[in-house]
Amino acid sequence: MENITLQAQILTVRSSVDAALTAGREDKQPPLPQARWSPGDQMSARVEASLPGGRFHVRVDDLLLEMNLPDGFKAGDRLELQFVSAQPRPSFVLNSQPEPARQEVELSRAGRALGEILKSVSSEKPAQAAVVKAAVPLLPAPSSEAPKLAEALSKALTTSGVFYESHQSQWVLGQRPVSDLLSEPQGKLSPALRGEQPVKTEVVNNLLDRIDAKAVASRSETSASTSTSASDRSATLPSPVHQDALPQVRSQLQALETQQLVWQGQLWPGQDLEWTIRDPGEQSSGPGEVEPWFTQLRLLLPQLGALTADLALVDQSLRIRLSASSEQSRDQMNAAHAALASALSAAGIDLISFRVTGDGD
Repeated sequence: MENITLQAQILTVRSSVDAALTAGREDKQPPLPQARWSPGDQMSARVEASLPGGRFHVRVDDLLLEMNLPDGFKAGDRLELQFVSAQPRPSFVLNSQPEPARQEVELSRAGRALGEILKSVSSEKPAQAAVVKAAVPLLPAPSSEAPKLAEALSKALTTSGVFYESHQSQWVLGQRPVSDLLSEPQGKLSPALRGEQPVKTEVVNNLLDRIDAKAVASRSETSASTSTSASDRSATLPSPVHQDALPQVRSQLQALETQQLVWQGQLWPGQDLEWTIRDPGEQSSGPGEVEPWFTQLRLLLPQLGALTADLALVDQSLRIRLSASSEQSRDQMNAAHAALASALSAAGIDLISFRVTGDGD
């Protein structure tokens, strides 16, 4: 009887000890997700290791969980998670993307050369319109013949060198004679004029260089210390741009940036002209509408004095605003309104707006 009582006491003590030990272990275990997080909680986590099959060990607080993550994550990356539910297993919404791998971008030879040209334009200054200056008058003597003046102005722009690459493309397609190219500033530098290289080869190579200037090769580098900077490499390569063609290249870059071109020169000896052309680009007021072209002429005329003419051409409709400081000049231009409208109508152009103002109006 005493043995039975002693065994019962031993069993009771053992049960108490087991219960106490079990309770102690449970107290030391971290609370499960359903006890520590509520749906919607935001938290940071860290990727500890990658596993086969696109799975990762991720430490959230002090819990090590196994998760599926998109491609691109690696050990050490930080994650931003939002807790969704603990049942049937902990689930989260991923609110971050993998950090991009370090990339070294290397421009082509021609691209690096253009980059050096752009450095000559101060980034602190606002972009200015490209300016083309003519060295000689367009006509040998004064003329009031509109077709002759229009042809001279068109030729001045065409041979300015601003559109040289476009003209090269047209020549390759058989749409422009090679003599046009050789009359432009860049063409005058061609070795073909000295018989050193066939013209077609030289032009095609130039076109390939221009295409190459737009190509950018990207590659991942494991160590920045083992790579040579692009600026160092560019210093060892000759520039594909002839030194004497740099003014034209700068004008091309400015024209692309500002969508404006200013021609300065003389129509004939003694008659200066500043002619501005502006492409509004995407500034049209609605889809399907024809975009207007804006141009401005600034002259100092023998009888009318200083004159500024702003013109906007939309399809075959023209708006004109004339500005002069002299009241007498303004009266003369107003008096010629009807004759101007008639002459434009005969040329197929509808004058829809005509204004004469003073300087600053």
